[in-house]
Amino acid sequence: MAKRKNRSIKKEAIVLFSGGKDSFLSVCMLIEQGFKVFMVNFKTIASIGDSNALSGAQRIIDRYGEDKVSLLGIFSIAGILRELILPFLNIKQRDILENYGDITYSQFNCLACRSAMYAWTVLKAQEMGVHCVGDGARKIQGFVIELPIMIDAFSSFFREFSIEFVCPVLNLESDWLLKNYLLARGFLSKTWESQCLLGAPLPGGKTPDEDVQKATLVCFEKLILPKCRQLIRDKFPITAEESYL
Repeated sequence: MAKRKNRSIKKEAIVLFSGGKDSFLSVCMLIEQGFKVFMVNFKTIASIGDSNALSGAQRIIDRYGEDKVSLLGIFSIAGILRELILPFLNIKQRDILENYGDITYSQFNCLACRSAMYAWTVLKAQEMGVHCVGDGARKIQGFVIELPIMIDAFSSFFREFSIEFVCPVLNLESDWLLKNYLLARGFLSKTWESQCLLGAPLPGGKTPDEDVQKATLVCFEKLILPKCRQLIRDKFPITAEESYL
């Protein structure tokens, strides 16, 4: 009798990699869980120092080997981000409050940017046949997009496309422990990452107020999600900004 072919889904993951400690540790943890990891970095409308992530990516590749981890490249999401963010900028403030709630401009900017990254990643995952996406989100950072209300929403979004969404360091609250986890893996905890000129956690930070959280979710569901679905359905082009490795 002929042997039955193994039709199991490969254990592979595309991981958003900024070069910072959160995404750095997330990549390490997923590799150690048996995933072949494909790192990807994004150039946004307001990001600088994108190539800084290259040194961190190479350190991980040198440590674990190219058979377990690689860098896809640094890709531009400017086209997707414009699709998501520009319509919002023409909505009057009273209409924003009435239809979406008490969201801040900083949190909407982060919502649109991260959603653009996720839409791009869905398209790339479909192209590559990958069924897992990872992110270095940590709820302690003070951004609504990294709090449970939005992590659940993003997880549901990915499930629409048969993709599992994982955030290995989401509940890690101690920066001290984070650094020690990196040291335990043989990495100095100093990292270099790209920076967003517009990324701003809410003042006081650890837990943005509930009104802002709810408004962010409503904006995602009413404004961002339908557009992301359309862009994915229409196979929006995902081209490399530059080739580094």
